[in-house]
Amino acid sequence: MNGFWSTLIHNPGAVEAVISFTQNAVPYYLIGVVRSSAKVFPLYSAAHRCTLQVICRMITQRESDRCWIGREFLGELLYKHFLVSIPLIFDLLPIYGRDNKAVLGLMLQTIFKLQPKFQQDLRVGLQYLQSTFKIIQQRIETDRIDGNATTSSTLNDLAIYVLDCCSSLSLLVEVYPEVRATCTDLGLEQSISNFYDNTLVLLYKNIFAMDNDSPYLVHLNAARMELLAAFRAIVNLQLETILEKPEASLLPADKFLCILTECLSDPVFVRDYQRHYPVERDLDILKQACQGVDSFKLDFVQNAYCSGENGMTNGHDGSGEFPEEDESFGEAVGGVAEEVEPGPSGTSAKLELTPEQQIEANVRKVLDILPDLGDGYVRKILARYEDVEQAIAAVLEGNLPPDLAEADPTEPYIPPDKLDNFYLETGIERLNIYDGDEFDVLVHDKIKGVMKKGKGMPGQPKNLKELLDDKSHVKEMKDRYQEYSNVCDEYDDEYDDSYDAMADSESKTIRLSAQMRNALVDELDDDEDEEEDEAVQRGGPTVSGGGKKPLDFCENPEVLRQRAEERWRSKHQARGGGGGGGQPSGQNRDVVGKAKGQGQEKDVLINRKHKNENKSSRANHNRKQGATFKRNKGMIPS
Repeated sequence: MNGFWSTLIHNPGAVEAVISFTQNAVPYYLIGVVRSSAKVFPLYSAAHRCTLQVICRMITQRESDRCWIGREFLGELLYKHFLVSIPLIFDLLPIYGRDNKAVLGLMLQTIFKLQPKFQQDLRVGLQYLQSTFKIIQQRIETDRIDGNATTSSTLNDLAIYVLDCCSSLSLLVEVYPEVRATCTDLGLEQSISNFYDNTLVLLYKNIFAMDNDSPYLVHLNAARMELLAAFRAIVNLQLETILEKPEASLLPADKFLCILTECLSDPVFVRDYQRHYPVERDLDILKQACQGVDSFKLDFVQNAYCSGENGMTNGHDGSGEFPEEDESFGEAVGGVAEEVEPGPSGTSAKLELTPEQQIEANVRKVLDILPDLGDGYVRKILARYEDVEQAIAAVLEGNLPPDLAEADPTEPYIPPDKLDNFYLETGIERLNIYDGDEFDVLVHDKIKGVMKKGKGMPGQPKNLKELLDDKSHVKEMKDRYQEYSNVCDEYDDEYDDSYDAMADSESKTIRLSAQMRNALVDELDDDEDEEEDEAVQRGGPTVSGGGKKPLDFCENPEVLRQRAEERWRSKHQARGGGGGGGQPSGQNRDVVGKAKGQGQEKDVLINRKHKNENKSSRANHNRKQGATFKRNKGMIPS
């Protein structure tokens, strides 16, 4: 055991030998080339077996009770010295994936269990595979747009490379099912459908155009089946989750429907997937296991995939679709591959096309092979020949008529103008964008809309007199007022009138006795006498004869002046004034006093002292105090 690990760690050539074999070994779809040689095949089989044994020995933790190694130490040893890596695993898949699925699956389970860091590396490897699909697609589309003539050897290499990528992905999700969750997180389903619909179909067309009997067409057909199987394995994870946990099946069911909905943009993939893995079975599982699934989404997906089986295309003609495989498909790929189910047929019934659509389809076929020609030039060529093949052959052989040979090959196609057709039909030349529309009186006898003559709209009053004489609103209100005349006054025999007498008694006026009336009159007379006495004291008018006090037409002006004088006097007294007869009364503030030398009164001296002490609060005597206040507030710089 010590010699084995010492050789692997300290002898770089040992690990390089294993990696060299895995990189150059023949995959399962080309094993027939090695089997055809009787001398090479035994040697290759021995190296094939020894390499697998060495890799299995590297991940073995215990051989016996005396020969064992710690789990964490072994995982760190494999990861640190690059004895096992994700590129090595991807190389092992097409070599051992078909014949040794159980061994390879157990190997991957052990590797990811020994060192969890390989999980992150595997995620990066899947992202690289996803970007590889995009690179291949961009390469093919760029060559088509630029008009570069790709050689047959380049197309054949691309076909082998595509099959290698597709088979590696399909075998990985088959032997190590735990990777399907990572594929779902990366959105690998959409990448598969997009690559299938755009790249595989176009690559098949290019190879078929150069050699319709090319063996690489079989490899592309095998790649197609590998992609369908990989997609099925990835989406089947959602169905397994639904069956295992029906109580939490709403989220995986919705995710399953979303994946199928996103793939509807790739009709060729949808049609082939529906033929090999009918969606109706999966949708029945969703209906039975998940009661809360959106029925609208479910019906939409079912109708879309069923209609996709009946002839959906992605704009390519029939030559770009995959043909039916025959029974010798397994032998063509070396006898190792499993039997592949038949693919979609290019002989499906096509919808009837109009003559213009048929011409456009023929132009597309010619431009797919000769993209440097213009649309208008191709239309002229197709008008001279019966079918597309003869037109293409004439262009490639240079056997065109003289007028077409001298024409511009890049001539574009300019659609006919509708105004020109209008001029040919009617003989009227007009330059208006609305010519020939539904409101054109020169073309249509009866047009839509209202013909106006004069002011106003039809049915409206012509002048003010007709507007005032219009009583249509009265007729509209007549029915409403007629409803008020439909009131019926019917006597109800069952009406309870028990409380009517009580209500009548409460509403009657209370009648007083004679003694009570006399007492009330005496009390009213006493109140009137008191009011007269008060009026006499105020000097106002009195009520005589025991009658009520009459109301004055206007108030006495003398009384008004007296009230105003009283208000002025009370206001002046509140401010410190006073005195009667209009003379102000209050504190004497005299500061002048008598002439000098005659002596001053005490009040004058007090007033002078008061004025001197309080003069700083008014006039311009408080400048110092104001300056100090401003300086304290920071208004004046110190």
